[in-house]
Amino acid sequence: MGYLRRGHGGVRLGFLDAALVLLLVACGEGSAQRDDRLAGGLVFTSSDAGVGVGGAAGAGGASPDPGQGGSAGSVVCQPQTCAEAAVECGSQSDGCGGILFCGTCPGGSVCSADGRRCEEPSVVCARGSLSCGLLLDACGAGVGCGSCGTDEVCSGRSGLCGACEPATCEEGFCGSLPDGCGGLLECGACPEGQACDALTHVCAACVPTSCAAAGAECGSRSDGCGGLLDCGPCAGGLSCRQNECLPPAAPEECVNQNANCGTIASSCTGQAINCGSCPPGESCVDNYCRACVPKSCEELGTTCGSVSNGCGQNLDCGSCELPETCGGAGTANVCGVCVPRQCQGSCGPESDGCGGTLDCGSCDDGQACYQGSCCTPAASCAAADPDAQCGSVPDGCGGNIECGGCAEGLTCAGAGTANVCEVCQPRTCDSLGFVCGQQSDGCGAVLDCGTCLQAGDVCNDGSCCSPETCDTLGRSCGSAPDACGATLDCGSCGSGEVCLADGSCCLPDTCGASCGQQKYDGCGGWLDCPVCPPR
Repeated sequence: MGYLRRGHGGVRLGFLDAALVLLLVACGEGSAQRDDRLAGGLVFTSSDAGVGVGGAAGAGGASPDPGQGGSAGSVVCQPQTCAEAAVECGSQSDGCGGILFCGTCPGGSVCSADGRRCEEPSVVCARGSLSCGLLLDACGAGVGCGSCGTDEVCSGRSGLCGACEPATCEEGFCGSLPDGCGGLLECGACPEGQACDALTHVCAACVPTSCAAAGAECGSRSDGCGGLLDCGPCAGGLSCRQNECLPPAAPEECVNQNANCGTIASSCTGQAINCGSCPPGESCVDNYCRACVPKSCEELGTTCGSVSNGCGQNLDCGSCELPETCGGAGTANVCGVCVPRQCQGSCGPESDGCGGTLDCGSCDDGQACYQGSCCTPAASCAAADPDAQCGSVPDGCGGNIECGGCAEGLTCAGAGTANVCEVCQPRTCDSLGFVCGQQSDGCGAVLDCGTCLQAGDVCNDGSCCSPETCDTLGRSCGSAPDACGATLDCGSCGSGEVCLADGSCCLPDTCGASCGQQKYDGCGGWLDCPVCPPR
């Protein structure tokens, strides 16, 4: 009873079809450091987070060390290294409750699930006999295995292109519904005494219900007699899943790193991943929710200003009355009268630390105030730098002295020596390493280093470069570098479509008549389909 639906850049399953074939691969390019402990295959242990991530000793937990007070005969769990586990990329358990971060793969490759090896997506797709659809890496991001040609769709069961098989009314449907191949089915009305369910498009006896009677907290569901009930949205950041308000499902990478709150760095791309927030009464410590008792301003000894309550929130402890200011006497978050500072230097203006400005005096004639002290600048170019013949040199007090120009035929620093008149030695295209374009020769002339001879090449910083195009990159949307210093605009997708990371357009699926499950939308997201009506 399934059918397939084709979008611009890929294929989605229809409302009664099975889930897409998703080949799980481990992480790809990008930085994989959560902090300094995670670099280079280091172990992030349960003691670092303050929580265990495994089971018993030797299988995710560690027995006490006999030399550290453990009982005689106990065995200490020896965590594996990346090398011992024969893993070259991605993250996995160290066998003792910790997490190994074994590095990321170079540009464009992915860390395969079968062996944790860095491979090109095309190789992984071919090994799984996939010619279309998506791979999912260990962080839940989609990697495209290609799209199908005109009049073909990608089978979610096999990952192969084929003809679209539309649904038919003979499969037991009623009413008007999409056939999954761009057409519309008109399956007629139900027999007397029955109603066509608005979500499943299946005939059933009319049994009226309400959101409250059905226990539906949110979303849409059938009213039992051919109509739809709107049970409203969820509050407080909760997600509506099967008509129940629940915390959003944690991203897969958060589960991999045993994090249930705060922000972590993806071991696939290095990008920030939000693992959610903690319930009231708990605070996020090392990306794990823990019970926390907030402190009051009195307990913290604070009389004014904003301070942390120790549980991730700020307290407003009030303000001060003039002439007192917050921290005025030098103690943070305590009211006090600000005591102005005296001059720290011997000249010039200075702040008194209380909002005023001090006049710290002036210097004698011929002197300059430099960094709070009186300074006598060099009187001449020779005094500032005996070797200087031209240009400007520092006067020793924050200023510069002009040493003049050079005689005809000479250039200041012409041969590379600063502030010295020399015969200018013009640079050449060869000395610059330029094979194309124009560049100054350093002596007032412009070098013409030629043009690129290969058809289609462009000159990029003196070198000939063959730029990529949207076609050669296989992109139909979004932007991408052309490998020669410019950025390509590969256009946008059609109405309702989204642009995937690989530059292909994808039309997200809908729940359609699916119910009672969370459904993959075919474009990297998940749909919360409504609860199925009673049969």
